[in-house]
Order: sequence, then structure tokens, then C-alpha cells
Amino acid sequence: MSEFDLSDAVPGGTAPTVQGTNPQQPPNWSPNPWGQYPGAGQPYPGAPGAGQPYPGAPGAYPGAPGGAYPGAPGAGQPYPGAPGAGQPYPGAPGAGQPYPGAPGDGSQFPGAPGGGMAFPLFPGAGQTFPGFSGPTPTPTPAPTGPSAPQPGVPGGPAPQSGPAAPLKIPFDLPLPSGIMPRLLITCNGAVNKNTRRFTFDFKRQNDIAFHFNVRFDESHKVVVRNSLIKDRWGSEERQAPKFPFECGKPFQIQFLCEADSFKVAVNGEHLLQFKHRVTELNQIKALSIYGDVTLTSVMPTMI
Repeated sequence: MSEFDLSDAVPGGTAPTVQGTNPQQPPNWSPNPWGQYPGAGQPYPGAPGAGQPYPGAPGAYPGAPGGAYPGAPGAGQPYPGAPGAGQPYPGAPGAGQPYPGAPGDGSQFPGAPGGGMAFPLFPGAGQTFPGFSGPTPTPTPAPTGPSAPQPGVPGGPAPQSGPAAPLKIPFDLPLPSGIMPRLLITCNGAVNKNTRRFTFDFKRQNDIAFHFNVRFDESHKVVVRNSLIKDRWGSEERQAPKFPFECGKPFQIQFLCEADSFKVAVNGEHLLQFKHRVTELNQIKALSIYGDVTLTSVMPTMI
């Protein structure tokens, strides 16, 4: 094996250039077996002239027509079967005539309402579509007298006109989902003449979670609050800033459920607060009202 010579790697060295001797230097391809590249703008040897096809290329695709496709109409002619110029399509009505089946004399289609009438099932002016809840009603103000009209009550008789019909006492309001924070129950009615007592009980089955008892028959009129759990009454709460009820006079009582207590307002003024003794609020599923009282509405809402 011959020794490596530095001149093998130096350009212009005297050592002969042999393919494979120095891997960093390409072999000498002289003469060029591929011939010389053509000059700029010149075609390759054997290439056809400008605009000429390659040798052996067909004049057109085999089977292609020399003119239009077979069966096509001549230039400016309509397709076979098309109506003549200015003629309607087969079955089209004549000029100025209605389409077949339309009523004559400008009358409406069969089943359409008369002139100026709404289509069937369309609600009248100011009415909503069936199932549309409409805007939230304005809260009903506190009654100003025994005959003040009140909103309807779920399960109770709906007033048609004039004063609301009284609800039957005792009255039970179901609360299927129980009570929850921000539930407001508004009760409108009047204290009976010569009344002794009336009561609002929030119930959990046989338990009374909140007993709101208005007493006229004690030496000092009082509102007693308590709870009955497993047949045992708890401690009474009697303190209140005032006694807001009068015999024969209307009232509005509002019970607002909060996370930790009931808040009670009478005739728009806060009266008292009762801390929850039954904390499973979703189990309190009824409000019972009984005693010497007349009711016109009991309305639960979320606020």
C-alpha cells in the first residue's frame, strides 16, 4: 500500500489525479460522456422547435371530435327540446295568467284567512305565542283594603274580576323541592274580627321546622315562634319590636328564607328573624296556614 503524499490534497499538486486516491477531490470526467450543456436560450439536442409537438405525440386525444361534441346544436341554436324564442316552458301559464291551482279573481289561496285577518293560531295584538312566558310581572303592591285584588295562587281559585276569592282555611302550600335561600313566600289576607289565634307552620313531615303563631288571646298580644322536632317543642321566642296585627284589618306577611334563618316582614316592614333549627332545608316541603284568618293569596317566588 502506497504512502500518503501531501501533494494529493493540495490543488495543483504534481501527483496524478486517480479516482479513489483522494476522497476529497472529485474524479476527472474528461472527456464529458454526457456532452456539453446547450447555451442560454438554446434547446436541448433533439428537442422540437418552438410550437412543435414532441416526436410521436398525437394531434389530438384519440376519439376526440374535430368540432363540437356529437349531438350538440350548431352555433346560436338552442338545445333540442327547448322552447322557441319567447315561448314558455311546457305547462307554464300564459302571459298574465296565474300558475295552475291559484284561485282566480285575485282571491286568496284555499284556507287563508279573510282580508286583514291573522293566520290561524297566530296570537292577537299584544298577545304572545303559546308557551312563551312573557316579561316578568310587576310585583303586586300591598293591599289597601279587604277588597284589594290579589294575584292568583297555584292550586287556589283564580280571580276573574273584582276582589280575589278567599282561600279555604286550613290552607296547605306544597313545596315539592323544599325551601332554599332566596325563596320568598308572600301571604296576603286579613285578620278575622274577634280572632284569637292564627298560625303559619313550615313542615318537615311530622316535624314543624318553623311555627309562627299570632296570639290575640294572651294578656299581651304576642307572636310566638318555635319548632316541634320528634314530638318535642323547643324553646319559645317571643321578643319582637311590635305587634303589627289588628282584628278586622288586612295584612301582608313575607317569609324570606336565608341560608341560616327565616326573616319575617309584615306590611313591608321587617319584624323578626328565626334561626333554622331544621338545617335540611330541602326536607321542609309544606306550609300550613290555619286559625282565625282570611287568606286571599299565597305566592312563592325566588328573588
